Amino acid sequence: MDDGFEVIAKIPYRFTGPKYYATASEAATLCFLHAKGIPVPQLYGYSPLEDNPVGAEYILMEKAKGVGLQNKWHGMSKRDRHELASSFVEIEKKFFNIPFGSMGSLYFKTDIKQDHQAALYAPDIPHNEDYEVFCIGPTADYMFSYGRRAALNIDRGPWNNHKKYLACIARKEAEWIRSFGKPVELDFPYNGVFPGLKYPADYLPLLDKYLALVPFLLPEDTNSRLNKPTLRHPESGAVSCIIDWQHTFIEPRLLAAGYPRAFENPDLQQSTDLREPSLPSNYVALSSQEKAEADELYRRRLLFHYYRIFNGHYNKPHLEALRDPILLPRQHLVDRAGRQWSGNLVTLKGALVRMVEYWPHLPDTEGKHCPVKFSAEELNDFHDEEQTWLNLNKVVSQWYDQVGGVSEEGWVSNDRYDETVQRVAELKSALIASAEGDEEGIRLLEEGWLFRDRDEVY
Repeated sequence: MDDGFEVIAKIPYRFTGPKYYATASEAATLCFLHAKGIPVPQLYGYSPLEDNPVGAEYILMEKAKGVGLQNKWHGMSKRDRHELASSFVEIEKKFFNIPFGSMGSLYFKTDIKQDHQAALYAPDIPHNEDYEVFCIGPTADYMFSYGRRAALNIDRGPWNNHKKYLACIARKEAEWIRSFGKPVELDFPYNGVFPGLKYPADYLPLLDKYLALVPFLLPEDTNSRLNKPTLRHPESGAVSCIIDWQHTFIEPRLLAAGYPRAFENPDLQQSTDLREPSLPSNYVALSSQEKAEADELYRRRLLFHYYRIFNGHYNKPHLEALRDPILLPRQHLVDRAGRQWSGNLVTLKGALVRMVEYWPHLPDTEGKHCPVKFSAEELNDFHDEEQTWLNLNKVVSQWYDQVGGVSEEGWVSNDRYDETVQRVAELKSALIASAEGDEEGIRLLEEGWLFRDRDEVY
């Protein structure tokens, strides 16, 4: 029937996992949020099992209305940006007001075994029809099932205790290392400065230090507002319809809080001044290129400003979390503890060192000694090593900017693939030429080339 009706069909990428949980959770999340008046695509049908006529897990849903934010960005007026921030915060307020009872992911009860179900809402919430349909089950976060993790006997939730949740993030990586970790050499250019094999056993003590800090990272009181289980879209950006809810999970508010990508602070430091930003006073005298750069910075500052203001007016629970003095260092530490080890011993250790420094600012630590310590000699050596690592990161960041549009995992959109492959080849050729015949340098580049093909299952 050709009546203009459009539908989106989604099937999971075979390596991301967990395919069953990701499909079942996304379907339930869409249905749950749609019923709450949150602008998400309507669910038409789904199957979390591959045993069906399609031969794969799938979701059928409404095609999102509206235009992607990236396509409207440069044509948006000041009023448009004001309305964007206001409507977005109003939507987020609905997320923060949902009284979830546990951490994990949303599911239809019919898709989850009873012994893997946790109550949807907090104990003090009156029984309603949602209880009959939905539950919180194992996390659909792909890092708990990515690659060989799917075969590991690890705790994937649901969790009703924030400390258990934080601990399981690192324990899954420790178990993966013990089961599958192998010595590796670092990618170029790191392999030239930190040569030789890196051993997974050296990473385990860092995870142990993280686990020692876990009891103190969030408020002790399970019922604290800052521990409240919160659902938030991982890549928020659109307002007329928010899409891509695969792998969404519910976690403590201090981990869920933050500025969505479209509203991030474009400046290194966050000003306490709440005055509306403006263009530079010498704007008229700037060149056309300088004006374009000033316009872009102004657009981003304006969105950041509006987002802060509207959170203060409409979503005070989020504002409370955003004001936490160590919000970002805490989130960075938890994120790094949950990442797969790839030979890098610097980033997680750096996050641990920062958290030890911030010990007095952690909740409920007054009169308590930090369980993690680093000697002065160890810190001196590490700070030099970390600075070298950060300098190399800047070089790598420039390479990513040069090739354009490539994620850390190597993903690139279909429409930019050929162009990106060409840019990668040009970058590699330029680097080899700059080596001026240094055979060892060229060998390190060839063996550790950042954009080389890699195995997808770990």
